[in-house]
Amino acid sequence: MKKTLTLAGLALAVTASAASAQVLSPVIAGGPHDLGGGTAVRTTNAAVGQACVFCHTPHGGSIAIPLWNRSNTSATYQLYTSSTSDVTTTNGAVTSGGTGACMSCHDGTMAMDVLLNVNGLPFGPAAAFTVQGTAKATYGSTAPGSNNRMTGGLPFLGTDLRNDHPVAIVYETARVATPAEFVTQVTSGAKITVGTSPALPLFGASAGTATVECASCHNAHNNSLGNFLRASNTGSAMCRACHIK
Repeated sequence: MKKTLTLAGLALAVTASAASAQVLSPVIAGGPHDLGGGTAVRTTNAAVGQACVFCHTPHGGSIAIPLWNRSNTSATYQLYTSSTSDVTTTNGAVTSGGTGACMSCHDGTMAMDVLLNVNGLPFGPAAAFTVQGTAKATYGSTAPGSNNRMTGGLPFLGTDLRNDHPVAIVYETARVATPAEFVTQVTSGAKITVGTSPALPLFGASAGTATVECASCHNAHNNSLGNFLRASNTGSAMCRACHIK
């Protein structure tokens, strides 16, 4: 029997009921990722009212992701495994890439208002910020969660990823193993995508090394469909962007 990449836990991406409780918006301001305002305030400090600072900063940010304002998670994960899978990943691959950036909030190991740089904002007595990019700002927030960490609900993934779609995996490894079961990637300039309706992004320098990350299915800047999905999954459209079934 040919091996295939099992989509365990894809319910995270397609749970429609949870979307009904969200602010469905094509912009960040006022939505679930607006941690300084909107519907999910996660701070009680000077960053209240700031929509972008929880992920991005114009100065002193990480170079791994453009202008990224957080450190990637350093958690140890239980990773997806399956006897029918042709592709595996490592904890280091998860934490060092785009998925690690997402998980710095969504695994609950880091406070959501621990940032690299909030330069230009007034700091309260709990702040521990020196020169931009050299120390994290910490606020001692009393907002929801233990030490302002994500603790529950659909966005909370924790560190057990065994029941979620595998991430930080090289798509081409799976495709080559069973080419009849996977759609071939398309390279256009620096962009590598798979599928056409929708076209989902892969992340890497070439089609042979590009990986599936959280952002392959989710667009952090657009929640118009709920759960930050890149496209509707009606008729399993997102699944079939990659998988031939």
